[in-house]
Amino acid sequence: MLSVAELAQSPNAIAPDYSHANVAARIMLTGHVHQAIPDVAEKGYEEHWEALNKYGEERWELVYSKADTVRRGFASRIDCDPENIALASNIHELIVRFLSALPLREKARVVCTDREHPVLARQLARLEEEGIEVVRVASSPAADLVERLASQINDRTSAVCLSSVCYETGAQTLELDTLLPICQKHGVELLVDAYQSVNVLAFSIQDYNLEQAFVIGGGSSYCQMGNGNAFMHVPPDRSFRPKITGPFRGVAGGIDPAKSPIPYPEDASCFNGSSYDALAHFRACWVFDYFERRDLNPDFLHDINQHQLHVLAKNFQSFDFDPSVIALTTDIEYLGGFIAFEAPNAKLLCEMMRDRGVHTDYRNNWLRMGPAPYLCDEQLGDGVHALEEAVKELQRLGLG
Repeated sequence: MLSVAELAQSPNAIAPDYSHANVAARIMLTGHVHQAIPDVAEKGYEEHWEALNKYGEERWELVYSKADTVRRGFASRIDCDPENIALASNIHELIVRFLSALPLREKARVVCTDREHPVLARQLARLEEEGIEVVRVASSPAADLVERLASQINDRTSAVCLSSVCYETGAQTLELDTLLPICQKHGVELLVDAYQSVNVLAFSIQDYNLEQAFVIGGGSSYCQMGNGNAFMHVPPDRSFRPKITGPFRGVAGGIDPAKSPIPYPEDASCFNGSSYDALAHFRACWVFDYFERRDLNPDFLHDINQHQLHVLAKNFQSFDFDPSVIALTTDIEYLGGFIAFEAPNAKLLCEMMRDRGVHTDYRNNWLRMGPAPYLCDEQLGDGVHALEEAVKELQRLGLG
């Protein structure tokens, strides 16, 4: 079994498993938006090619079995039943189907925060143009966000949408487990974007009291399986009829427009879409298998991430940066999987660090650094040292 110490040392114990991405020689602090894919996932491409060409139209049984494996994989990461998992190629598809299941004609009001991921924020803004009332609650301070969201819920509200970790600042949403009962009191659906929690924090549907909530996430960052893999936990033992609907060939055969209502599956698959490129699932199956073989479970990955965030913070604090130039404003214990520094010139700092071979990213005035389990402590220290050089250059230019 691996230990945090084995991943902290140089060379990192699992870095050889990512040789194609050359993670041992690169400082990739964009783990919150993209992590390297383990080499073993390449086998999924060959397997998918074989399925397309050797099995042709008879490949569907294999394809569906891969989808079932992916459901089980995501379910194991969030502590829920695989039958409650709907799959899609991206979270936008799932968000649109979720919104289409809401009674927006009767309850044309949605509550969210002012810092949601653009996938959700843009879609809600477009609905707002069509007359839906969108109430945006300030995401900061995080300490009382849930309380302030709850105060906006009333009987005209269809849904509350928020992230488990703030998209810009990395701050965790505290007391998330108290929100669902308030929503249920008013007949309001709860959608939690857990993309920044799954496979990096010890995120449990049960522990967060989200069994009757919609929870979305995907595989292109912390799950290390690339694009094309997204999921949504659907509340069990309830009937949903999303207006944006897949063909559901297995449900009552073809559709007779003269008959109403149109039938739906009675489980999470009622939110499934139509045909899709199954390559992403073939790749994901190999990655989930890799996690199992390496015992990279959510609890262990949480421990690794916490260690790495503390290393980044300790190195940052050692340089005694001018807080007007760049500052760490949130304690590590309240952060999700990445660390965000408030910096008026975040974009320029990001570019300067990239010139030094260190990959970070930024959102507005926040410079974001996301570690990954295949990075050693030395690489993390080198990353912050590159930040120090960038800040000095910024000051030489008279911008800091």
